[in-house]
Amino acid sequence: MSGLIPHSWADRMARRDEKRRKLLEFLRTELWTMPDIAGQIFGLTDPRSINATLTAMQRDELLVRETTRLPSGRAVNIVGITMTGQAHIAHLLERPMLDRAYEKGRVGLSQVDHRCDLQRLRIRLAQAGWKGWSYPDRQTVAQKTTGQTHRADAIVTHPGGSVIAVECERTVKTAKRYRVIAGHHLVAIARGDYTHVIYTSPDAAKIYAVRDLMQGIGNAVVAGRVAPVTPDMLACFHFCTYSDLVNQEIK
Repeated sequence: MSGLIPHSWADRMARRDEKRRKLLEFLRTELWTMPDIAGQIFGLTDPRSINATLTAMQRDELLVRETTRLPSGRAVNIVGITMTGQAHIAHLLERPMLDRAYEKGRVGLSQVDHRCDLQRLRIRLAQAGWKGWSYPDRQTVAQKTTGQTHRADAIVTHPGGSVIAVECERTVKTAKRYRVIAGHHLVAIARGDYTHVIYTSPDAAKIYAVRDLMQGIGNAVVAGRVAPVTPDMLACFHFCTYSDLVNQEIK
């Protein structure tokens, strides 16, 4: 019996370390998230188990936590990576350490729900075999010299190999705004940055509205000039709800 105890303890430590590695690898670039999203990464649903794991990581100075309020007044719990956490995951991954950590009070509160939706989509797509998720708005200064004022919410590679731009639409924009955005996407597609754009919304009503507006724009604004949009150009744009995103077929 005594021989089983060390083995059981080692298994528990291995599972604990794996949970920590997964969350820190996620936070390495995300910098912060919410406990329920951390639970998805851990593979846990029980709030008490999630909290216990986060508390242990906070005690070891891998994470910081804070509660803040959104402009709506809703309280949210934030989990962020520390520089110690960055050093730890850089060592585990054998990659250069990123000189970025979560700073309390510095999260953009108006974008919390949007960013968390993107994080949930990132996790869901990764589990379905999509790869290489990145945020174009975090490019270096040198990478931002194309003159493009609109960048997709995320870039990810479809399991079929196509590079896809993802637009997370929590709200519906005007047709005038979509003409400008469509122009930026069409230029990026022509440049070879990606081949398709997927617009995705939390519910069917929103994505139907986005699709109807985009398909009816008639023209796009490219480099400050109005240019006609053909059906072939619009074929590069796809529309779906969050729940249907993983099932999108791209040819």
